[in-house]
Amino acid sequence: MAVNDVLNQLQLLIQGSAPKLIEVTDQTKVAVPFVPGERYTAKVQEQIANGRFLVLIRDQKLDLNLPRNTQPGQNIELRFVSADPRLTFVQAGEPLPPGQSQAAVNLSDGGRYLNALLDRVKDLATRQPQSQSQTSTSTQGQAAQIINAKPIIDGAPPPLAQFAALLKDTVIKSGLFYESHQAQWAAGDRPLTELLREPQGRLSEPRAFTAAQQAANAAQATLASTPLGQAPKVDLPNPLAPVLSNSTSTQEPVHPQTAPLVQQQLETLDQRQLLWQGQVWPGQDMRWQIEERSAREGEQDAEREWQTRLELSLPHLGQVSALLKFTPQGIRIELAAPASETAQALQSAGPLLNQGMERAGLHLIEMKVEANDGSA
Repeated sequence: MAVNDVLNQLQLLIQGSAPKLIEVTDQTKVAVPFVPGERYTAKVQEQIANGRFLVLIRDQKLDLNLPRNTQPGQNIELRFVSADPRLTFVQAGEPLPPGQSQAAVNLSDGGRYLNALLDRVKDLATRQPQSQSQTSTSTQGQAAQIINAKPIIDGAPPPLAQFAALLKDTVIKSGLFYESHQAQWAAGDRPLTELLREPQGRLSEPRAFTAAQQAANAAQATLASTPLGQAPKVDLPNPLAPVLSNSTSTQEPVHPQTAPLVQQQLETLDQRQLLWQGQVWPGQDMRWQIEERSAREGEQDAEREWQTRLELSLPHLGQVSALLKFTPQGIRIELAAPASETAQALQSAGPLLNQGMERAGLHLIEMKVEANDGSA
């Protein structure tokens, strides 16, 4: 499935929850132009072939695909959307009796933002060079690539549990899961300061983070000074006030750097894989791929399987690749080394690896070690 297919599905989803688009069939009869966003009253004249209706708008007779329960003689409030590729309206409200009017209906900020964002991402996908798609990291498509210029840690590797938490935190705060984290924040399960540390959050007004940090510190201080059993009383500042105070109708609804991030999210959703490249500590490069594997053909109700691949260039072992396959039964590991001596060293350390995984509560089903020259 291509990124454009995901975009089309999103647009279909939006259309399914938004007012139905009302299009004009014959645009040659339009003599007076319409203004996008303006509201017009359409008087239904008669029903014609194929369930369409002839209506009168600004003294012009137009052929529109109105709802089937529309009756001749009704007045319908329409809002003009676009003239490209054809004249398109949306219904601003339910059909009105003759002679009655209806209050204007404006698109929400969220609706305008999502529409502008989809347009920007689709334009970016269209302009993306074809050669980039040909350098895919997978035979089924291109994984979303996260490139870190700064090492995850500044010095020697910390204890294993702490190091694993740092790797997990790197993926979580990559921005690929920003919307789900927003939902957690709205539910009170994630602080705003964490949300603003992600790439999309860092694109917001810098004062928003400062306000959020001040609010978090104030809440913590209030809880610490409140006697047990007594409800704390504190008037916390709105962390989003700096952003909302600068919001104007002339501002662009989508930050220019948001589109590439959304495209990465769509690629992750489409390909079920992501690729992280960077330094885990100074001088130690790593290529890390995480992928969701589809259920095998013929298996009914099969559980999802995940696999991750690490590629490291180690001082004594050289280039080493590790593929870990996670199944409900346990983990399978495939190691690849540049020479048979390295492969033998990794094979001899297998019992230690098994013991470490057992202590961590993981079951090692199988471990294979191969050298790049084909020897095991």
